[in-house]
Amino acid sequence: MKDLLLVFASPRNKKNYINTLPPAGILYLSSYLESRGYSVDVIDCNVSGFSIEQSQGYRITGFSINIANIENSMDLIRKINTRYPRSEIIAGGPLPSTCPAVFFDLPLKAIFISESEESLDKYMRYPESQSNKGYYYRVSGGDWHFNGRYEFISNLDKLPFPALDKIDLLRYYTPVKRSHPVSVLISSRGCPFKCTFCCKTMGDKFRARSAENVVAEIDWQVNRLGVKEIAIYDDNFTLDVRRAEEICELIREKGINVKLQLTNGVRADSLDRKLIEKMKRAGFWMVALAPESGNGETLDRIKKGFDLDKVRQCLSWCRDAGIRTWAFFIVGFPWEDRKMFKNTVSFAASIDADMVHFTNCVPLPGTELYEQVYRNSGIWPDSDCGFFCASGKADAGLTAEAYRRVFFNNPIKILRLLRIFSIRDLIRLMWYAFRSGNVC
Repeated sequence: MKDLLLVFASPRNKKNYINTLPPAGILYLSSYLESRGYSVDVIDCNVSGFSIEQSQGYRITGFSINIANIENSMDLIRKINTRYPRSEIIAGGPLPSTCPAVFFDLPLKAIFISESEESLDKYMRYPESQSNKGYYYRVSGGDWHFNGRYEFISNLDKLPFPALDKIDLLRYYTPVKRSHPVSVLISSRGCPFKCTFCCKTMGDKFRARSAENVVAEIDWQVNRLGVKEIAIYDDNFTLDVRRAEEICELIREKGINVKLQLTNGVRADSLDRKLIEKMKRAGFWMVALAPESGNGETLDRIKKGFDLDKVRQCLSWCRDAGIRTWAFFIVGFPWEDRKMFKNTVSFAASIDADMVHFTNCVPLPGTELYEQVYRNSGIWPDSDCGFFCASGKADAGLTAEAYRRVFFNNPIKILRLLRIFSIRDLIRLMWYAFRSGNVC
């Protein structure tokens, strides 16, 4: 019997998701645990089948849970327990980290909080210890106990590269790409900023891998695994500008031929012209910026911490360097009226971004925004679990109107899309937009 099976369930409503990229969190976790002597397998249900019978080949089955896959994850956990009541099942990921109590009623043995490499190692090595930190565990009577968070890993260079060899990279897909296969990389953890809508599961201190370590992984992915493009999933890749420059310089020095994209959205105030030019020479073809709103009052209330002129400046630098840009916006904050919504849409239409993405505001439990919204209203959801499951069904009316105003009223932006996407990818993207209700 093997030690551990890590499962990443697929979303229940797949029509709302078009990107399918490797689950970086459990892949880094898998490689670390194998370096500690455990036998670990990974199943990503987005690209592979999973039956509950498979769990019986392992001592422990673990689920990584986020807002997209919460329903399917909970169903699988219950089904495994019903069929095999003696199974040892654990959970971790963004949602268990921010709202562990949501999962207390599930038949779980442990619920892991935040960064879990070392805490899961302790759990597996000393399963009976009641002094371990980093996870909730059941005590006699079924109650849950928590000894506090495990200390964050300060030296990320000591972690091995992700277990990308355990998955078939050719089965993953994103329309936003220049080459295939596309992989993922995380070069830093933690965020020092105070955005009220964000769950900071990795802490508020920025911790970064060295430039040498990051480039060594890029080289390994490209020359050992055959990766052609890498989506960097950091929250703050460019926060340390000098480190970002060193990464770009090392890529060029080593002659690594790879396409790179900053997919997760970076802050406009952490970019400058010199860095952008170095990024272009290193292989970066796309940078996502996250202004979030085109309304000054909203930017202040969500504590974004920069003004919109900085966004325009960064987009101009990227345009000059030949880097494509993607701008992320959130619409429907609880205090916003029709005029504030139009301000955001007008700003999104006016800026020089190649692509624009709108999402509905969802005040996630565990965030300052959630506390403000429900404390001020005096009406709390019946359960965070129901809130999470319903949040994926948010009304798409605002986003549909925003997309129509930005793209349908500006043929130039549509022509730009024709230059970015292949015909096949553009057709798939448009079909997804209509199917998910984002444009109608």
